[in-house]
Parts: sequence; C-alpha cells; structure tokens
Amino acid sequence: MMEKAALASASVLAASACFALGMYVMRRNRHLSGSRAFFVVAITAALAALFDFLTITSPDADEARLFARGLVLTTTLLAAAMLHLASIMPFERKDPWAVRHRWGFTAVAVALSAAMAAGGIEVAEDKYGWWLRLNTPSLLWYASIVLIFLASTIVLTLSYWRERSAVERRRLLPLIAGMAVPVFSTLLVVPTVMSEAIDPPLLSAIILSTCLFVGYGVIHQKLFILEPVEEHVQGGSSTPGVKAGGSVLVETKKDDLAYRMFVNEIASGGQGLLISRRHPDQLRETYGLMNTPMLWLTTKPGANRVDPSSLSLLLHSVLAFLDKSAEAVILLDGLEYLETYNGEETVMRFFYGLQDAITVTGSKLIVSVDPAALDPHFLPRLEREMSVIEK
Repeated sequence: MMEKAALASASVLAASACFALGMYVMRRNRHLSGSRAFFVVAITAALAALFDFLTITSPDADEARLFARGLVLTTTLLAAAMLHLASIMPFERKDPWAVRHRWGFTAVAVALSAAMAAGGIEVAEDKYGWWLRLNTPSLLWYASIVLIFLASTIVLTLSYWRERSAVERRRLLPLIAGMAVPVFSTLLVVPTVMSEAIDPPLLSAIILSTCLFVGYGVIHQKLFILEPVEEHVQGGSSTPGVKAGGSVLVETKKDDLAYRMFVNEIASGGQGLLISRRHPDQLRETYGLMNTPMLWLTTKPGANRVDPSSLSLLLHSVLAFLDKSAEAVILLDGLEYLETYNGEETVMRFFYGLQDAITVTGSKLIVSVDPAALDPHFLPRLEREMSVIEK
C-alpha cells in the first residue's frame, strides 16, 4: 500500500507541476507562438500524469484498462507536441514539415495516438497498483514515443549547434535535457523487460523529471517568456534623448542612430524590447545586447518571432512587456515591412494603440523608418504623432 500511495503521489505532483508551468507561461506571454506550443505540451503532460494516477488507483481491471488507454493516447500526443515545439525553436533552416503542414502533422499525431490507444492494451496489478502490461502493443507504443522524443532531442541539438547567440544556446540546454529524459529512461525499462522483473511504473517520474528540467529553463532562462531585464551595456556617443511617455520617429536610410539611441537609453537604466526586421543574432553581436529581449518580424515560424500580419499579437506582446517594466524602452524598426503586409490604416491603428500605452505607462518609444520606403500619405501621419529626427 505504501508503494502504491507513493506512486500515486508522484503522479499528482507531476500533473500539478506541468499544469502550473503551462499556466505560468501562458499568463506571462500567451501571444507568442512558442508560449502557446509549450502550453499544449504542458497540459498534455499534465493529462498523461493524471491518467497514470487514475490507472494506478483504479478499483478493478476494467477501469484500469480504460484509463491505461487514456494514458497511451495522451503520452503519444505529448511526444508529438514535443516534436512540434522542438521544430519551432530558433535556428536557421528550411521550415520543417511539422511547421509547414501543422494541420496535417496534427492529424497524423491524433491518428497515431488513437491507433496506439485502441490496440491490445492490457493491465496487471501488483503492490504498486495497476500498470500497463508489457506486451507487444504496449512495447510498440513505448518504442514509438521514445523514437519521437529522440527525434525532438536531435532537432533541438541541431538547433543548439546552429544557433549563433550564446544566450539562446544557453536557454536551449534545459529543454534539450528535458526532452532527453524519456530517451534515457529506456536504459531502465529494457533490463526490466529482459529479466521480466516487477519494477514500479516510472512514467510520472519521467514526466516530473522532464518538467523540472524545462521548468528551470522557463523560470531561470526565461524560455517562452518576454520579460524586462537589466542589461549591462556600454553607452556610445551622445544621441538625442527620449522623454518618459514620449515617442520619437527617426527618419533615416542606413544610419543606425535609432539603435544607438536605444542602447544609450538601456545604458542609462532602461529595460528594452527590440522589434526589428534584422536578425536578433546580428543585433546582439553589433550592439552588445546579450540579454535584451527581441522580437524578429518574419514569416518564418519560431520562438520570439512575430508574423508581420499578426499585428494584434504583436501589440498584445508589447503591452504585456510594458505592464511588467517600470522603465520600458521600445525600439520598432520595420514599420515599412508591417505596412506591406497590413496596409496603412491597419498599421496606424496598431501604432495608436502602442503610442497610447507608451504615454500611459511613461515608457519610451523609438521608431526607425526609411521615408522613401513608406507610402507618401503615411509618413505625414506618423510625423504628426511623434517627435521627428531626420538623419
């Protein structure tokens, strides 16, 4: 009875931890694609741990078999969700099939999960409670999810080696470790199968271990979270200042005045958020902004990237950032790009909402534009709303 209670407690703990972690990420930044993908992973993991608890504590074989099918279903979906999450993490390569055809990927994942759950799942009972009997269908299920987790680990490891930013590479390590836990768990399961020994079910322990690794990345490394940070950066030559609650429009073709203004504001104690068409790695290398959060305006999917047509998501992400910072400084470089995808009126509505939030929170906004790239009627409307610096 004590063994059964201990396993049941581990299942409840794993379910609670995964649910809490998913809700934490969604509460922080529910508008980022990486946050939403992680939420699906966390909730699926919580459901898997819950089904593990229900299976262990079932009163009879029929209920145990029913909950065991739910366990097989949710763990297979969890593995597929992990693979999708790994596919959208930041590194440069052609978009993977899981991202380009996400609905097809979802359909395949659901079909595979349903097929595994509908197979010849059998259960057995011992001092640890009810557990999944290791027969051919259950071993096929276990081998399938281990292979999917292995693929996720490989994808993330490739991401780690191709990522140029030391900060992003460091942030990927906890996620890689978490995804590798189910793979290395086979080292414990295989001897059990070969010897036909009776060992306690380890699924919830595996889920909890994965959750702890990923939780460290979320809490300590700010995975999937857009948080204000203090950046220790050296200011450069003197640049025009920005008043609290003010907005500045820097009209320039190639000069980096807007970026130098942004760096100087951060060097003076501001907490920055940089939104740009330029790749974050290039900006970090050029301006020494190792910790400052950045959003890359691109149609390529990935963490900390925003589709230019999703202005509402971009605005909500910025507003969430402003709510968390007492001295926020926002640099927006790419207004011309946003106009291409949305049109003048839509971009102006986005800008009005952003500027109102800047004023109310006493934050600072720097917008860099190439006057020649904007619609002739668009630029005067911006100039009426902001202080103008021509370079």
